Amino acid sequence: MIYSYDTIEHLHLELSTLCNAKCPLCPRNFCGYPHNDGYPETNLTLEQVKKIFDIKFIKQLKYIVINGNYGDCIMNNDTIEIIKYFRNNNPNINLSMHTNGGARNKDWWIELAKTKTIINFCIDGLEDTHSLYRQNTLYTTVLRNAKYFIDAGGWAIWKYIIFDHNKHQINDARKLADEYGFWEFETVDQGRSDGPVYDEKGNIKHIIGSPDIVEENVHLRLEKHLNNQHHYSQYTKPCKNINCEVKEQKSLYIAANGEAYPCCYTGFYPKTSIHFGNDQLKKIVNNNNALEYGLEDSIKWFDKIEDSWNIDSYDKGRILACDQNCGNNNDLFTIKMETE
Repeated sequence: MIYSYDTIEHLHLELSTLCNAKCPLCPRNFCGYPHNDGYPETNLTLEQVKKIFDIKFIKQLKYIVINGNYGDCIMNNDTIEIIKYFRNNNPNINLSMHTNGGARNKDWWIELAKTKTIINFCIDGLEDTHSLYRQNTLYTTVLRNAKYFIDAGGWAIWKYIIFDHNKHQINDARKLADEYGFWEFETVDQGRSDGPVYDEKGNIKHIIGSPDIVEENVHLRLEKHLNNQHHYSQYTKPCKNINCEVKEQKSLYIAANGEAYPCCYTGFYPKTSIHFGNDQLKKIVNNNNALEYGLEDSIKWFDKIEDSWNIDSYDKGRILACDQNCGNNNDLFTIKMETE
């Protein structure tokens, strides 16, 4: 047995599946074009958080990271009160939050600063490049909100995803981060390098990375994408060793609808989602909603994840997400955007 309720120390929490942005390489849409592949549009309320996490459990935690697979926590009206609930019941806990920073007013950011939560502002470039990826967010608004937070005593990190269109601005952005008082400046390479960007009508707006991946018809492309359930496994093979982050960190992921998963890589709502190669998870996920079954009971199926590492193929039930993200040869995994 690898997993035990009373040994969990690290919580990864999604508070919302709603988002003010339309980032083209985010799983919540299709290259910026509106699409919902089965995820619920919902917020986790303060009362629901209290129901899932009792005070005894909160006291055993060392870290809480608030960051969503599908949404941004600033869209949840209860976010600050939820953070206060954790902080009040465990003053020594390390709290951090990731956000595009493109919403809320001055008073909200000042109040958030009082909670002693480290905020990662995702700012991917300067004024002329930031919104090429962070669609629907205003660069000036994000910096203004970050300034509200920092001036109120908040600890802020500038998190910068590197793209071809913004890599030449890293040094200038780093200098600006120092001027604004950011605690740290971090560059991130998430492999989100290529993709078309569509508007809400399905018209091409611009290209992220290589122009070779563009198709004329977004609807045709979308249909191909959804019907090709196994395209991820074509570029991954079983690994000899899995360096599991869950085992190392003693962690847990809770989605915005209360569902429990070992990690965010396995938490793409596998009951409905097909385009992340999580078909195998559908067969082992069982009674995993902590709002319905309680947190302790909703994680009892987690050991089946490690059991799957002894299976030699994905068709037989090996969990693809484990090899992709924690396998010793995950560098072999590359997604090829089909254009034929």
